[in-house]
Amino acid sequence: VLKTSRGLLLRFSDPALFDLGRADLTGDALRILDKIFPLLKHLPNPIEAEGHTDDLPIRSSLFPSNWELSTARATSVVRYFVEAHQMSPERLTARGMGEYRPLSPNVPRRGQPKNRRVEINILR
Repeated sequence: VLKTSRGLLLRFSDPALFDLGRADLTGDALRILDKIFPLLKHLPNPIEAEGHTDDLPIRSSLFPSNWELSTARATSVVRYFVEAHQMSPERLTARGMGEYRPLSPNVPRRGQPKNRRVEINILR
């Protein structure tokens, strides 16, 4: 959890929510999102889910690039809040950032895992 100029940021590493190269929420992800939902539901603030990847290329029929993978992951989080918790879709935004906003240099087994993440921004 970080306080930023945009608001409050909740950062989740990729393995906590998704399997490598996938955008389906894991069972652990559902439990995590279920735990944070009560904190979000009464806030009037807009909420953005941002998906981020490392710089390893992905080229599949589902995800031609990291843009699609990161966007699909953010969308999975938003859809879960809407469908499982009836959160108002007007409050939610999904954004895919691809590999273009790394936290660390994309060094295998060091920086790459840090860069694979989803961030939930509770905006001011």
